[in-house]
Amino acid sequence: MADPKLLEEVGKYIDKYYEPARDDIKLDKEILSIFDKISNFRKRRAQKKKAAEDAQALQNLDETDVEHIDLSKMKETRIERGMSSTKAINRNIDDLMGQMEETFSQRLLRMIDERGMTDAEAYTKAYVDRRHFSKIRKDVNYAPNKKTVLAFTIALELSLDEAKDLLRSAGFALSRSSKTDIIVAYFLQNKIYDMFEINDVLYAYGQPIFS
Repeated sequence: MADPKLLEEVGKYIDKYYEPARDDIKLDKEILSIFDKISNFRKRRAQKKKAAEDAQALQNLDETDVEHIDLSKMKETRIERGMSSTKAINRNIDDLMGQMEETFSQRLLRMIDERGMTDAEAYTKAYVDRRHFSKIRKDVNYAPNKKTVLAFTIALELSLDEAKDLLRSAGFALSRSSKTDIIVAYFLQNKIYDMFEINDVLYAYGQPIFS
């Protein structure tokens, strides 16, 4: 469990910077300060979790214990995450002009292909069911809700700028008036795409999780 005092402190800090009339999160001093606060929050939680795991390990001296296996899996997951970074895409002026006219469906499908992902891999990572994704694929003018678009920005491991482009194609923008947007922007900016961890922080701040 997260430190209640720290959660309250971070929550108040984010609340302080609510600006309901302003959209499009830019990396100015205020946002970077919020990002630093979230980083400190994550570090504190990680340290507390490790301390709890170490205490549990002392109670189980058997080296073949399940805890050892779990730690190995955690290391493998981090390695795989590091190897799955988004590949660089060379785009000329004609490509950019064409992409400016893309609908959300067209842009999303192109991004999936560029990353060498299958449809199933993309919608599974985004916690979107097959029938929902089928509607997106079949309807070139499909209008998603913002939560769906945000989920795909994480699933496709987009940069913050790429995420803004995908959101814009669906008629949305990252907003300072949304805690969810600020938190998701933080994870995108820091190239952290672990949906479980993102949901953990969203839940800690009282925001709807991706499910």
